[in-house]
Amino acid sequence: MALTVHALLLGTCLVFAILRLSAAAAVSAVGRSTYIVHMDKSAMPATFSDHREWYAAALASVKASADAPSLVYAYDDAFHGFSALLSEDELRSLRRSRASCLLRRGCHRRNDRYRIWPESRSFNDAGYSEVPKRWKGKCEPGQAFNSSLCNRKLIGAQFFNKGLVAANPAEVLSMNSTRDTEGHGTHTSSTAAGNFVPDASFYGYAAGTARGIAPRARVAMYKTNWDEGRYASDVLAGMDRAIADGVDVISISMGFDGVPLYEDPVAIASFAAMERGVFVSSSAGNYGPKLTSLHNGIPWQLTVAAGTVDRQFSAVVTLGNGRTLTGLSLYPENAWIQNRSLVYNRTISACNSAADLSALDGAVVVCHETGSLFDQVEVVGQSTVGGAIFLSNESYFRFSFPGVVIGPKATVKLLKYVRTVSHPTASVQFKQTVLGTKPAPVVTGYSSRGPSASYPGVLKPDILAPGTASSRRGYRRYRRR
Repeated sequence: MALTVHALLLGTCLVFAILRLSAAAAVSAVGRSTYIVHMDKSAMPATFSDHREWYAAALASVKASADAPSLVYAYDDAFHGFSALLSEDELRSLRRSRASCLLRRGCHRRNDRYRIWPESRSFNDAGYSEVPKRWKGKCEPGQAFNSSLCNRKLIGAQFFNKGLVAANPAEVLSMNSTRDTEGHGTHTSSTAAGNFVPDASFYGYAAGTARGIAPRARVAMYKTNWDEGRYASDVLAGMDRAIADGVDVISISMGFDGVPLYEDPVAIASFAAMERGVFVSSSAGNYGPKLTSLHNGIPWQLTVAAGTVDRQFSAVVTLGNGRTLTGLSLYPENAWIQNRSLVYNRTISACNSAADLSALDGAVVVCHETGSLFDQVEVVGQSTVGGAIFLSNESYFRFSFPGVVIGPKATVKLLKYVRTVSHPTASVQFKQTVLGTKPAPVVTGYSSRGPSASYPGVLKPDILAPGTASSRRGYRRYRRR
């Protein structure tokens, strides 16, 4: 399992964390599994100089084979304990120790990747003073990432993958450093604390000055999410280090689903952070509008829902009869679709077959709402269709192809047209930015809803923040049509 944490000292520095848990434990090549062990530090014998020495001795005392159990991490700030590769016999022996309070498997699941692109202008340090002396973090070099990439704004970058490597010793990591290869970590950290970036836009959309919520804050990234997987032991290590480095705020854009608080590494680590005066903020998730889809329902941290702002990125659809419809789109090309055939029927308009859509020979397909707009967008993106109009009330506009979403009122007009004309056509003009839209803010359809399955006894999410139509530093691949 992996986590990406950005450590944020408000006014001085930021932390961002991401993680995920699965029910399957990672098993090493020698029949050992990764476990996280919670130790009673007050029970440490006086003969040991520090907790790491004690943990190593505890592991050596329970070895059940020629090779001693392998210590993966020793934790001290987010959690008193360690993670290690243990066999079943070694686990049973360790359970009998009076100092051992809790044992759990260090589980794993593949998921999104989170890290940072240090060259982004959002992390420019112009106008910043020297890094505060109280800061204990570092800029760790790695693949395609030199320590010189950090500055007075991006003051830390560290990565944690010992849990991943211990469980998969033959695994070759695709990017063994804190560098971002997907854009998510960069955009979330710049949303929280990106510096002022004048003349910013997304291919002409939302032109102006981009900035984060705390633009003068300093940023540190702690990467524990990998293309190859994420481990709870790495998650704890990232949060443990962030607290030890002296962050003021931890921002987490990911969470465990359906895990009791006493088994949730983020809940445990964020409680320790809270005790030290570190503010922890987390995302509600992107699995709405289904009830109980919320993660991070942790009472001692702030859970934030995704909302809209009073700005809309639009495309204008002109039907063959001259009527115009305004929809949502962030398609980046300076495109103009002119008088294309408009296709709408029960089979094709389910938009669930890339092969069927590719047979339309450049036409614009109308996709009626069938459940998941995200799934339809993915299928259309795999086809060679000329464009797509999605009938949905969802606030979605990120397309790698000429696409637009129209709401219920515009849908009525469009369907009336296609059902009464033998050869319907449409033109679409992109790259429109509309300000002052109402109502705003509103909760986005994709924002996860409560109550939390992990802890339904507390109302979550706590607040709403911009999650749609905001300018954030990141990158995405688009295909031209």
